[in-house]
Amino acid sequence: MRTIIFARRIAGVLILMAAFIAVPSGAQENQLRILSPATGTVVRPGQTITISVAADASVEKLALIGQHPLGVGRIISGGAPGIVARGQGESRPIQFSLLIPADTQPGIYRVTAMGRVSGDDIESEATTIDVEKSEEPRSIRTEPAIIHFEHIGDQIPVRVLGAFADGSHEELTKSSKTTFTSADPRVATVTAGGVVTAVGPGKTSIQARTPSSDYSIPVRVQ
Repeated sequence: MRTIIFARRIAGVLILMAAFIAVPSGAQENQLRILSPATGTVVRPGQTITISVAADASVEKLALIGQHPLGVGRIISGGAPGIVARGQGESRPIQFSLLIPADTQPGIYRVTAMGRVSGDDIESEATTIDVEKSEEPRSIRTEPAIIHFEHIGDQIPVRVLGAFADGSHEELTKSSKTTFTSADPRVATVTAGGVVTAVGPGKTSIQARTPSSDYSIPVRVQ
């Protein structure tokens, strides 16, 4: 369940600090829209990106919120310096800069514009950005490395860890480049996010793959 956490600063200035609420209505979308970048844009850890938001003049307080750990955007054009702006209409979008922390794990992250209109809180339709390292791992491994189920229906999440040429290690489970497949779905299945489920007795394997590496996880179901 998605929630909105509100923290107030000076004289009712609203700083929207985290997470998300229900899908916005069509009326809200007309009042508040993210114009760019396009959904699925690939960015790098440590990069600062520009996000353009169109807000109706009725939007009294406008902020840009990235899914943790991305944080809050800062205004670079179309409004006073800071993190909260007032809507200026479709033809005068506000531009925010959003820093992708250097330690952000690869994966898909949501970014949403949020605002206040006549005392009510609204949000835009979210856009997503795909945070990925520029280089591929030299090798990958998984945790766990072997899976043994004792009961049909049991589940276990698999983590994929990559080793890179510079000596660093990174979790790649949520990377859009990481895929999972089951050699025999009659024994065990696996979701796109790496959750393995015991389906029937026997032995099989789960393959975790990136563009440069792969790893086979033996699976046994009693």
